[in-house]
Amino acid sequence: MRFSSFLLASLLLPCAVTAADGEKPINSKVSEVKAFLSGAQVSRSASTTLAAGTSLLVFTGLAEGIDPQSIQVTGKGGYQILSVNHRINYLTESPKKKEIEDLKERIKKLEHDWNIENGVQQVWVNEEQLLLKNSAIGGQQNGLTAAQLMAVNDYVRERMKAMKVGWLTQEEKKQAIHIEAEKLRQQLASLQAQAPRPTSEVVVEISSTVEVSATFTITYFVGNAGWLPAYDLRAKGVGQPIELLMKAQVTNNTGEDWSKVDLSLSSGNPTLGGVMPTLNPWTLYTYRPRMLESISISSRGSRVRGDAPMAAPSAMDGDLRMKEEEVASSIVSNSVAFRTTTVEFVIETPFTIPADGVAHTVGVKSHSIPANYKHYATPKLDKDAFLYARTTGWEDLNLLPGEANVFFEGTFVGQSYLQLDQPKDTLDISLGRDKGVVVERVKRKTTNEKAIVGGKRTVTIGWDLTVRNTKGTAVDLEVRDQYPLSPQSEIEVKLIDKGGAAADEQKGLLTWNQRIEPKATKKLSFSYEVKHPKDMPVVLE
Repeated sequence: MRFSSFLLASLLLPCAVTAADGEKPINSKVSEVKAFLSGAQVSRSASTTLAAGTSLLVFTGLAEGIDPQSIQVTGKGGYQILSVNHRINYLTESPKKKEIEDLKERIKKLEHDWNIENGVQQVWVNEEQLLLKNSAIGGQQNGLTAAQLMAVNDYVRERMKAMKVGWLTQEEKKQAIHIEAEKLRQQLASLQAQAPRPTSEVVVEISSTVEVSATFTITYFVGNAGWLPAYDLRAKGVGQPIELLMKAQVTNNTGEDWSKVDLSLSSGNPTLGGVMPTLNPWTLYTYRPRMLESISISSRGSRVRGDAPMAAPSAMDGDLRMKEEEVASSIVSNSVAFRTTTVEFVIETPFTIPADGVAHTVGVKSHSIPANYKHYATPKLDKDAFLYARTTGWEDLNLLPGEANVFFEGTFVGQSYLQLDQPKDTLDISLGRDKGVVVERVKRKTTNEKAIVGGKRTVTIGWDLTVRNTKGTAVDLEVRDQYPLSPQSEIEVKLIDKGGAAADEQKGLLTWNQRIEPKATKKLSFSYEVKHPKDMPVVLE
């Protein structure tokens, strides 16, 4: 038995064809999927018996969006692959055809039942109208005794009750039938919305000298699929490490289900292209305005009319951030494979992802990351303090940028975004407000002095900050405030008292790093002086 493996890149353009005489349809099964950030590489396996001579095999039911240039056919057996062609089959029937027909029949029967019940209800209505008409005529006739009139009224009353009960009974039956029929109609609409898509077919011409058993593997790239990284960050308490769960939100909208396949996740994105950019000579020309047209300078030295602006080259960013409802998932056994330019997460458990276009969550990796916890407050903007965790060492975990759900002490805090593609050795994770630490900011009235000397007004402003730690444990708190900066020479600003804070004179920022003991209160303060022309209005607070 010989082994033959071919990569055939010269493929025919897709065309609408039907199976011809002499073609042998072959069913194949998706066995392996490598999901990229955009797109996926799908591998299918199949086996059949080849007769001696030349055979034309048609692998049917493949995704419509196959990239014909990416098709590879390999196999084992004593045969030779002569050619590989790709085509589109527009005559594929919906795999749910029988279910759709059954639903239509059930809806038709319910509509028939509804019409019957509606007819019975109409009989009650007609009897009521007839009874009312007859009772009116009887009441107008003379010669009826009181006993006869009472008997007529009793009869009419009882019949009216019966008719009302009968009408209501039929109405309830109609409503029940209507509700059931509406459910079936919605289900039918859902199935009909999944209109049968055209499918791809790969036609392989085979030559064999003898009858042999052959196996095939077809590999191709398809769009309408991909995955996005997402994270769960859980902090059990201050002083404990951050538990980071990396998840993958895998989407399959290719038209073919991935049922119990060997799944791997690649950080690559084939849609971006792999051709290295090159720089062309950049020639400068003297700008010479003309009366009838204007000349602009292009990076290649070509002249472009002023009324036809040059279009800047664009590049696909491949960013498929999707915000779907996440499904609870446990971590699936996997391994990490390092390629030359990408990282792959190989899921070691067969996984199923239907072609429903919905993001399915796969737990990939769990890490425990050391963290230092600190409180942060900007009392000028908010009197509450915020707790955050500062982590290090994450750059060695092969993580990708993505959205994160943050939990602290078992409570959902909110969503964040891990910007992991920036060159930083630390990562700050906000854990939300901590009501146990409060910072108040009060203007100091005694220092609000105004004096006018030589046409300039001098104002001194001071602020007192009070920090209270109502918790039973000490906290490390970073407090930030600011004083104004002046971009104009007429306005002079001087920081008189920075109150022990570290001052950033370029930004006008003041930073205090304090350790606040349990149930303790600490006071901070600062003041600044502003001189400005007395006739110039200036906002000083």
